[in-house]
Amino acid sequence: MINEAVKYYSLNELWKNIKKLSPKRRYIAGGSDIVISHHYDDLNTDLLVDISDIKELNIVKETSDSVFIGAAVKISEFKKNNIIKRYIPALYECVDYYASPSVRNIATLGGNLVNSSPCADGVLALVASGARVVRNLYGKQKLSDIFDVIIGPKKTSLKKDELIEGFIVPKWEHRAVFLKMMPRKIFGISKAGLCVCANLKGNLFKDIRISASSVGPAVIDCKKTSRFLTDKDITNDIINKAKDIISCEISPIDDHRSTADYRREITAVFLQRAIEKFVV
Repeated sequence: MINEAVKYYSLNELWKNIKKLSPKRRYIAGGSDIVISHHYDDLNTDLLVDISDIKELNIVKETSDSVFIGAAVKISEFKKNNIIKRYIPALYECVDYYASPSVRNIATLGGNLVNSSPCADGVLALVASGARVVRNLYGKQKLSDIFDVIIGPKKTSLKKDELIEGFIVPKWEHRAVFLKMMPRKIFGISKAGLCVCANLKGNLFKDIRISASSVGPAVIDCKKTSRFLTDKDITNDIINKAKDIISCEISPIDDHRSTADYRREITAVFLQRAIEKFVV
């Protein structure tokens, strides 16, 4: 049972005090996942460590070749940030599909990753954008691939007390298309999702990254489909072959929200729609 909470405002303060706390401690940033879990699951937690206002986790800053996004930045902030809009259009686009306005105002990008849901909208956008993860444990940073953090549904490789400090996203010229099939416009959990980030020169994809959600144990980086479409002259035949490739690259299941066959079909349809948005 959770019976206590503490709050810190800097990483230095956190690391100075963290080992003095209950061994059953757990981090909370937005709380949109953990608060729900507390009502339905045994979290084996008696202390919440609130990191929502740690200053290092609440910044968006750019360098000459990348953008750093703090793990505690709220999802709703992406729609207001010109750096995100300019350099990470997938994150900018995903906001409108993300849960509801009330959830966007508390949910964080770091929490979206750590929750490790196969239908994570923020992770879907990050993968297609080429993002990497900055991990921090007792003041020591480590740069990881997203899929070195996610090891399965609701499972990560994070060690005790290790947290996500933020994300480093490369700057590259591209546009983004974000598509999501859900039962209703807001508060809809994804049946299938697709994000495509690409740099189109003429009728050729010079650089393209495709990710898919709700069609596997985690968000999927569709590398085979991306490689196939790179430097191809986009024709109906190429689009149909790409649809066949992505259908084999995903591994959907039947559940209470949808069927595997439908998810496979709509992912292929989404890919066609995304390509058409780029080339038209």
